[in-house]
Amino acid sequence: MRTSKPTPRFLPTLTEVVLPPNPPEPPPQASIDTDAMVAKVMQAVSPHIESQLRELVSDLVQEQLRELAPRIQHDLEQMVRAAVEGAVAEMPEPPPR
Repeated sequence: MRTSKPTPRFLPTLTEVVLPPNPPEPPPQASIDTDAMVAKVMQAVSPHIESQLRELVSDLVQEQLRELAPRIQHDLEQMVRAAVEGAVAEMPEPPPR
């Protein structure tokens, strides 16, 4: 679609070459104390790690207790049974009537 505007007689032209500015030079590499950096990071994440670790250990202990409880109860019942049977066997016989 054509417009009815006439083309201007004078068009602006670029008469000067513009170069982009020089990129800034990267700062010189400062020596990084890795031990200090590790200590800072550990200090920052330690509370979160400790809470997650406590929760994980607690869950694992609870799971183990749920699995062990029936066996422990069975073993305890067997020990009580053996103790009662031993005590009954050691009881003196009642005299015959």
